Parts: sequence; structure tokens; C-alpha cells
Amino acid sequence: MKNLRRFLSCLLAVTMLLALGVTASAAEFTDVPAGSDYAEAVQWASDNGYIYGYGDGRFGVNDNVTRAQLATIFHRAAGTPAASGTSRFSDAEAGAYYINALSWAETAGLIAGYPDGQFGVGDPVTRQQVATILWRWAGSPAASAGNYSDENAISAYAQTAVDWSRSNGIIAARSDGRFAPTDNATRGEIVSALYNYMGKTSTPPASTGNGKILVAYFSASGNTEAVANAIADTLDADLFEMVPEAPYTSADLNWTDSSSRVNAEHNDPSKQDVKLAKNTVDNWTDYDTVFIGYPIWWGIAAWPVNDFVKNNDFTGKTVIPFCTSTSSGLGQSGTLLAEMANGGNWQEGRRFTERASQSDIAAWANGLDLPKANTQPAQNGESKVLVAYFSMPETTNPNNMTTEEANSTVVIGGEVLGNTQYMAQVIQRTTNADIYRIEPQTPYPTDHTTLVDQARDEQNQDTRPAIKDSISNFDSYDTIFIGYPIWWSDLPQILYTFFDTYDFSGKTVIPFSTHGGSSFAGTPATIQRLEPNAKMLDGLTISRNNIQDAEQEIITWVNGLDY
Repeated sequence: MKNLRRFLSCLLAVTMLLALGVTASAAEFTDVPAGSDYAEAVQWASDNGYIYGYGDGRFGVNDNVTRAQLATIFHRAAGTPAASGTSRFSDAEAGAYYINALSWAETAGLIAGYPDGQFGVGDPVTRQQVATILWRWAGSPAASAGNYSDENAISAYAQTAVDWSRSNGIIAARSDGRFAPTDNATRGEIVSALYNYMGKTSTPPASTGNGKILVAYFSASGNTEAVANAIADTLDADLFEMVPEAPYTSADLNWTDSSSRVNAEHNDPSKQDVKLAKNTVDNWTDYDTVFIGYPIWWGIAAWPVNDFVKNNDFTGKTVIPFCTSTSSGLGQSGTLLAEMANGGNWQEGRRFTERASQSDIAAWANGLDLPKANTQPAQNGESKVLVAYFSMPETTNPNNMTTEEANSTVVIGGEVLGNTQYMAQVIQRTTNADIYRIEPQTPYPTDHTTLVDQARDEQNQDTRPAIKDSISNFDSYDTIFIGYPIWWSDLPQILYTFFDTYDFSGKTVIPFSTHGGSSFAGTPATIQRLEPNAKMLDGLTISRNNIQDAEQEIITWVNGLDY
């Protein structure tokens, strides 16, 4: 099945504060002991590729985060929605790692620039700014007033956002009861806030179905239908429209007419028992997650939805309400539906305006961290994907590189990655696949001349360098991306070891490579010869001179594959 939707796109282009590296458990970060306040959130953010630790083994829990870095984190957490790649802000450097994130954040209405035309890319972000951005992302819901000891210090623009954060447990108060709105937000605080918003509150319960998602909705004027379609398109979910036995006409929906049907039903609750033409869903037990959409009528969910909610058993399912309205928020509509429902793990939900954009809807849906159909194990009929790669950066020091060292590496926000390593990480985050680095038992030298000579000798002698670690569950993968640099117009010899080691029969193989001018150099044909019983798809090769700016090219290529 074609992988139509990719989730949890990578945080691969960040500054030194957001340095990339090998995924680690929280306990492996020297400044994040197991069981510490931030440990669970750090683990979650690292696993999902939103933010990594430093090369020295630290996560940097107490380090500040800039506005550009924050936009990048949230952009990645949103699933890397499409952005223009340009920015109107005078302090945004063309082609910078954050440029797409800034464009997206502004377009989505999450982060505005300064009156002087700057974004403030290097300015540290404050706690009240983080609360405000997440609140906007949540649809700017209403919230009850807070009771922090420093309430008066909270800026007017952030007041409701901080109240919402408090009531939903997003950002913890200081030990003395202060919110400390103008304190700089730390990396630890930001991943905790993001986790509390996206991860902790939206983790599905134990599955009772087959990992499928349903979007059920009632739409009066078409606005809710548009949002439902966008959610279904984003998550590759099924749709179910709630259609009343007696459909509403335009005249029925004219709330300005005191004699209209909706006004009569509003004024007489006994008339709100609106029956649906069909109030149950075929194969209901297959669905683990159910979205329920509706317009807001007089501050509550449009009452035709009640018939659906009352007539289905939501036990064991994650239920996520969403609504459309001109000005009203979600309010208590989701809570009231949950009270009349039979079971279900009901989530907070989201309100959308009548003109909600596809990208905004997709960002919210992707941020829910739901089980996706395209990431289910192979036994559920979907492709389980592995990204396997070999990469040989000749240095890890971003400073004073030689020409040869620069040719073998890409520097992303101060972090040095191998060219092929960078491609592999983009692919992994785009597909939400597993990742495996092919490493020799005896490390290759980093001195350029020595490395080149060794690579040539291995090729001349048809050497098979031993691989350090094995893939214990190789048979479980259906699709394997295989990445490598081109060495002497051929595969590195350790790739021959890799293909000798594993049987690719019946699997789909997708090559990717980096090169210095030779393109693929015929290596896909070599792989096909080595694995004649594998299905080969067209790969992607990128020049070392272009790898720095290749992220979107890689993502576009992956999303266009049919496997």
C-alpha cells in the first residue's frame, strides 16, 4: 500500500542548542537522570525526533531556546507541513535551517514578528510566549482565571494562554507558586510543555481494534465537513457523515429567523432529539480512534450528534472532538458529549474557524501522536520500514575543516553529520521508520588519504569488512531504504558485506546515496544483481555540494514513493 501519510517528521536542521545526534534514552543524557522531572518528556521528544542532545552527552535541560529554534521544534512536531521557504523578516537569513519553520509559524498564526519587521531569530523565548504559542496551536480556547502569586506580571496578550496552560497542566509553576512569565524557557521546560500538550494527553489507550481511525461528523453548512475531510486526508482515516432522517434546509438553519427549525429546537429541548438516518458504523470494532466533528450551536455541539454518541460503545477507544464556529470556542461541548457517551477515552479536542487552512488542520492532527495505519506492523497488512545506511564523516568538528572533511559532511546548526547520515535521518523521520547504521567492527580511519587508500584496497581485493552489530528482526521488515556514499564509482565494500548477510527476497529495496559527481554510478543495478529476488524502486542520489539544502527534496521524493 502506498504510504500516503508520513508523520513525525524530523528535527534535522537546528542550531547548536538543538544539536542532532544518535537517539538516546533520557537516562543516557548526563544531565537527565532516570526518574527526574524532565526524563519522560525528554525521552518522548528524543524518540520522536523533535529535539536531540548534544555531542557531549548532555541534553541541556537548563539551556535557553531561541524563537527560531522554538519555531523549528514546533514545525517538526507538527509534521513538517509545507511552507514557502521564504520569510519577510529582515533578520531571517535566506536558506537558514529555520526558514520554513518561520514561514509556517507565521502563516499558522502561532508566532508573529516584531513591529520593526524582525522575527527575533536569536532572542530567547519566555515561558509566557511558549504558553501563548501552544494555546494558539490548540485553537485559542477559553480558560478560567488563574491564581498564580505573580498574576499581575503576566502580559495581557498571554493571560488567557497562561490560564489555559494552568488548567491543562501544560507548564508547571515554580515551587513558590509563581508562573514566572518573563523567565526564559529552558529546553527541559519546552519539551515538557510539548509533551503535556501532544504526548501525555493524547496517548491512545490499549488497542481494541486494528489501529484504524474514523472521522465521524455532522455538518450543517459544509464547514465541519471540510475539516473532517482534511483530518481524514491527513491521517488516512475513514469518514462517516451523520445525516439526519429529516435533513436541515437552509431555511431551517437560519438562526436569525425566530421561527426557524434550529431556533424552535433550541427553545424546546424536547425537539433536540434529532434522529439520524444511520447512527451506527459498519466494522465499528475495527476503529481505535474516533474523531467526532460538529458545528457549535448556542455554545454546545449541534444536537444531531447526540444520536450517534448515544448509540455507539466507545469503550477502549480514543475519542477526539472537533468543532467549527464563527467565534465560539470548543467550550464544554466535548465534555457534555463524553458525559452522555458509553465509555471512551475522551480528549480535549480542537475548535477551527470557518476558514481553517489545510496545513493548520494537518498540523493539529499530526501532533496528536495517534497510531497511524501506515506505521502498523506488517501483520496488519502494512509495510514495516527500515532505513539502513553507511556514512563516513571524516570529522565531527565543525571548525576549521579541510576541503576533504567538508566534502564528507553536512553541518546543520553547528552539528556535523555525515552526508549519507543526514539523508538517512530525513528519510527516517519522514517515514517514521526504524533506523540502523551499518558500522564496521574495525572503525575506518578519518584521515582522508588513509581512508581513500583503504577503500581502494578493499575494492581491489574484494574485501568484506565485518559489520559491528546485526539486525535481529530483519525478517519483519517489508521495505528497506539503503543508503551509502559512492566510493570509487561503486558501493563501499561494507555494503557487499551487508547484502551477503541478509536475505532481501520478497522485500522492497529503495537505494539512496551521496556522491561527488558520479551520481549513482550504476549501484542500483549492482544491488539488484546482489538481491535478484527483491523489488527495486527508483532511488535518490544527491551531490555532496547540494546536501546542505536538500531536506525538502528528500521529503518530496519519499512522499512520492509507492511501496
